[in-house]
Amino acid sequence: MRWIPRLLLLAVFGFAAGSALAAGENLAAVGEVAQVKGDAARFDTSGVAHRLAKGDAVHVGDRVETRSRSTVTLRFQDNTSFSLGPDSAFSVNEFKYARADTDSVVMEVLRGAFRFTTGLIAKARSRSMQVRTGVVATIGIRGTTVGGEVIGESATIVLLDPEDGAAASAIEVGNAYGSVVIDRPGYGTTVPDAHSPPTPPQRMRLRAIDNLLRSIQSSQRVSVPR
Repeated sequence: MRWIPRLLLLAVFGFAAGSALAAGENLAAVGEVAQVKGDAARFDTSGVAHRLAKGDAVHVGDRVETRSRSTVTLRFQDNTSFSLGPDSAFSVNEFKYARADTDSVVMEVLRGAFRFTTGLIAKARSRSMQVRTGVVATIGIRGTTVGGEVIGESATIVLLDPEDGAAASAIEVGNAYGSVVIDRPGYGTTVPDAHSPPTPPQRMRLRAIDNLLRSIQSSQRVSVPR
């Protein structure tokens, strides 16, 4: 019966190796910190906090948070850029970048001001990228630049001019109660709560847009139509 402990040992070793492999897969970096001002941290899937510095890796499952007067810009493998303003929280729920027909990105803004520019995944395949604004709504992306803010169970989302001078694309903002398509830079929508549809597209006040972008303090130039 000496073979029983050996089999048990092999089984335990195999389980541990499999767990380590799974953990290694989860630790594969999908992006990095391009810029950080003030204090920002990422919380891994175990809930352990890691203070962020320029060049640090970002992984699927990470939650990124900024403190007051702090901002961070993340750049992902497909060149998607995501900036967070002060007192913001954000998570990387899914990031697959291997082949065009299976690539997908799902990110979530939990609170605070944000601004992002889509990369190769969204530009190559329509609707392959989604950005959730907490429990309020989901932004369907068609390759563009977007700004917004999540406060509690409400959200404001604005389509911005593209950075590279290309023709502006569009976003679709929706939840279980309705959806709207925004295809004009400077226009946006608000979602007052998790049980209301997005408002019809409307031109956002320039002051509101300026305040939003100023709070993010992105190092990249943003053009807002006047």
